[in-house]
Amino acid sequence: MTWFRKVSASLSGSSTGTPRAWTLAMSRFLPGTRLPAYVTAGLRRMPFSRFALITASTAIAWTALVFAALWAFPGGAASAQHQLVSLSFAGLLVYTVIFAWKLWGHRLQQGLRNIWQRLVKWEFWPGWVFYAPVAIICGWLGIRYRGLSLPSVANLNQRNGGIVGESKIRIQHELSSVAPGFTADAYLVHPGTVGHRMKRIENIVAINNLAFPFVLKPDSAQRGAGFRKVCSYQDARSYLKRVNAPQVLQRYVAGPHEAGIFYYRFPGAPEGQIFGITRKRFPYVIGNGRHTIAELIERDERARFLKGVYVKRLGVAAARIPALGEKVRLVEAGNHCQGRIFEDGMGFYSEPLRRALDAISQQISGFYVGRFDIRYASDARLRNGKEFHIIEPDGAA
Repeated sequence: MTWFRKVSASLSGSSTGTPRAWTLAMSRFLPGTRLPAYVTAGLRRMPFSRFALITASTAIAWTALVFAALWAFPGGAASAQHQLVSLSFAGLLVYTVIFAWKLWGHRLQQGLRNIWQRLVKWEFWPGWVFYAPVAIICGWLGIRYRGLSLPSVANLNQRNGGIVGESKIRIQHELSSVAPGFTADAYLVHPGTVGHRMKRIENIVAINNLAFPFVLKPDSAQRGAGFRKVCSYQDARSYLKRVNAPQVLQRYVAGPHEAGIFYYRFPGAPEGQIFGITRKRFPYVIGNGRHTIAELIERDERARFLKGVYVKRLGVAAARIPALGEKVRLVEAGNHCQGRIFEDGMGFYSEPLRRALDAISQQISGFYVGRFDIRYASDARLRNGKEFHIIEPDGAA
C-alpha cells in the first residue's frame, strides 16, 4: 500500500496529499489518462467540490471543442472514432512517460550526471586507457633497441631496475645512510607468526624511540596496496592477522603536504634533473553536526565517486557524525587508487630543490631514474630544498 501511495503521489505531482488541479484538468484533453487521474484524485482525497468544478468545466470545454471541430471539418466526422482511439493510446503513452519521469526521473538525472562527470574528469577513467599507450611505446622501444628488458638496468642498485618486485626497505636503508636528515627511518618486519612479528614491532618501537602512529606497508607493494596507518598495538595485530608478507615499519611523517618528485641522471653526467612534480592533496570532508562521514562523502562532488574506497577504509568510523566544522581526512596513502588527489606541482620547482635531491641521489650508487615521495611542512621550505622527508623511493616504473 505504501508503494501504491507513492505511485499515486507521483501521478498527481504532489507529495503533500492534494493533487494538482492542472493534472486533473489535462486528463480531459489527453484521452486514455482520465481513469488514472480520477482514481489518483480519489486516493489523494481531493475535495469533492474542487473535483466537481474541475471536471465539469473541462467537460464543457472538451465538448465545445469536439463540436467546433466537427462543425469546422464535417468531412472528418466518419473517421473521428478511429482518431479518438489513436488519441487515447497516445494520451496513455504520454501519461505513462510523465509518470515514469516523476517516479524515476531524479535517479535517471543523477545517473546521467555521474556518467558525464566521469567522462570529463580524466582521473576517474580506467587505468588501461593510460597504460595501454605506455605499453605500446615500451614495446616499440624494445624492438627498436633490441631489448624488451632494457629498462631493468636503469637502476643497478634495485631488482629489475625498480620496475617490479624491488625491495623498498633496501633503498630506504641506503637513503638513511647517506641522508638521515631527509629520510623517514624504516625497519623490516620479517614473515612469521603474529606473536613473533608483534614482538619484533614492539622491540623496534622501544629501541628506536618511535611513537604512535607509525606506518606498516608491504616491502614490495605496488600503488599503495596494503598501506596502513597504525595508531595502537591492537591495530598492528589486526593488520598482521591479514598479511604475512615482509612488512616495512616506518616512522609516520605528518607533513602535512606530500609530493612526488621525478628525477633522472644520465650515467656519467655531472648533474641530475627534475622532470616532473606531482602534488598529492589529502581529500577531506567537513562536518556539519548532522550527517555521518559516509553521508558527507556522498554529498561531495568528487569524493562520492570513490565512496566505496573511503568507506571501506574508514570502517565503523564512516558512521560517525563529525562536529560542526570538523575536518575529516579521508586518505593517508599518497596514491590515486587509494583516493588521493593528484595535481600538477611543477610550480614548486627551484634550483635549490633540484640541487638538494641531486646531492642525495648521487650518493646512492647505481641510482639513475625514479620518483621520490616526500612529505613537507610548507611550500616555501620545499622550494628552498629544506625540511622535507623522503617516505618512499620508487625506481624505473
